[in-house]
Amino acid sequence: MFTGIVSAALIEDIKKEENGWILQVAAPLIATKVQLGDSVAIDGACLSVFKVEGTVLWFYVSPESIDKTIIRYYTQGTKVNIELPMQPTGYLGGHYVLGHVDASATIKKIIEGDQAWFFTISIPEPFTKYVVYKGSIAINGVSLTINQVVDQHIELCIIPITIEKTNMSLLKENDKVNVEFDILAKYTEQLLLKRENQHVQ
Repeated sequence: MFTGIVSAALIEDIKKEENGWILQVAAPLIATKVQLGDSVAIDGACLSVFKVEGTVLWFYVSPESIDKTIIRYYTQGTKVNIELPMQPTGYLGGHYVLGHVDASATIKKIIEGDQAWFFTISIPEPFTKYVVYKGSIAINGVSLTINQVVDQHIELCIIPITIEKTNMSLLKENDKVNVEFDILAKYTEQLLLKRENQHVQ
């Protein structure tokens, strides 16, 4: 379980193998806290650490995760958002993020301002039912609030500290991002579907 409050790291190396990729991620801000087997979110995708060398964390990425996320676009030196799982004694600074990326989405427009940046993102149509005005969403693992919803497009207002501490500042129009929709919306949908099915029977 994550919160979407991330820090920055860099892809140090990628080894592309037949049955998946090995990612080496330089993460000096968190490496000393990581144990073998720990779950870590990389741009919102939950991966398990299988090796630690100094400040570099090693992850195996399955073919499914490569196909479903923006990991397939990574190259050496790519800046990524990284987060350790939420601790029982910690506090929830963002929202509940599971690290299970639902889909990739496309940046349609970016407006840079002094007080905030505004991102318009096109969401795949099957997932639009999970987005609501002022609802939560995780973009590249960053917990954000939806500022506006128009058809398949959502607008996000990103404050300067988030731009500074994440890879949001590197995004350009037509770039792809990882998206995880709010788990509460998914549970609500399932409850309503089960209720409807019970009424039909």
